[in-house]
Amino acid sequence: MIVCADLRPADLDELSFRRRALRDAVICIGWIKLVSTICYIILYFLVAANSKGSMSDIIQIMILAIIPPLILNGVLLFLGALEEKAWALEVALWLCLLLASYNTVLGITGGIYFIRTGHYTAHFMLAVIFGLLAISLCTVICHDVLIIFSYKKLLQSS
Repeated sequence: MIVCADLRPADLDELSFRRRALRDAVICIGWIKLVSTICYIILYFLVAANSKGSMSDIIQIMILAIIPPLILNGVLLFLGALEEKAWALEVALWLCLLLASYNTVLGITGGIYFIRTGHYTAHFMLAVIFGLLAISLCTVICHDVLIIFSYKKLLQSS
């Protein structure tokens, strides 16, 4: 069995570098959460312009419902990273998982709805976009959660 761990104790410069790198990564995740609200607004207008009916209205409401928690998540990530607040990182971590789960449900719902009428180019493109949203939970667990958790643990250990 090969273990790829560095067993020597880390010096202060190395710990400082790790802390800055993880802090910057958490800030970047926060920016992505805030900027993605623009993407959701664009998606809302694409759905409103290209689809009518009760299911389309439900999808539009689902899109609008995710925007305020997404902004809160970005603010909590900034607060946790810049002010080194572990409680904010903990709440942001759970909110990331909750939003990713919601995105997965939204993606599956929108993907199924728009793939039914995929013979229109706009509906096919919306089905692809919602299909990408459906893998949100996997991407958040593999990236965001690991970085936020690592930074939170580094803050608590020092």
